[in-house]
Amino acid sequence: MEAMKSSAECPPPMTELGRFPYAVSVGYRLSDAIMESLTEGPTKLYAYHYRVVNKELDSIALRLANEVQRLGFAACPVPSSQVIDWANDLGHASHRWAAYHAGLGWYGRNNLIVSPRYGARVRYVTIFTDIPLPTGKPLAQDCGECRACISVCPAGAIAERREEFNLAKCREQLRVFRNQWNIGHNICGLCIKACRGNPG
Repeated sequence: MEAMKSSAECPPPMTELGRFPYAVSVGYRLSDAIMESLTEGPTKLYAYHYRVVNKELDSIALRLANEVQRLGFAACPVPSSQVIDWANDLGHASHRWAAYHAGLGWYGRNNLIVSPRYGARVRYVTIFTDIPLPTGKPLAQDCGECRACISVCPAGAIAERREEFNLAKCREQLRVFRNQWNIGHNICGLCIKACRGNPG
């Protein structure tokens, strides 16, 4: 868990939350055993794990927000995985944006936040607040020579540079997995499994 200073540079639709001067980012590590069980795509076990971790993150955010309010400050917990703009796959806020600015990891080639210790095997939630907090800052790290996520992507969506990540290809593959394997979520997990961070 780490805080960041909120600012006008918030990406949409986060701008409505820009009135809060701080954002707290909380990460929850995914199960290594479940991630290692993925071979060709998501499984029903991974889909269940994904759903339960999101619920736990929402519960953590709700408890933290309630504690902030008990101290006399304002807090707005943002759902961990709620889409409000299906055309652009956007939620109320970018949890990756908050985690990056709080210093919990860097943007990887797979367009996910890469924790130095856990790689991409972390999901995040965000609480916006006006309680004064010490803040983190973005890490001066990147993926270095690691390209493990590129070769495992079934959609061919991951490139050398994060800016070249093909979101449309990724989205289409997630829809294929959801419909083909009846898992109930637009998820994959293969690049998450491959990404182990770069502690050096």
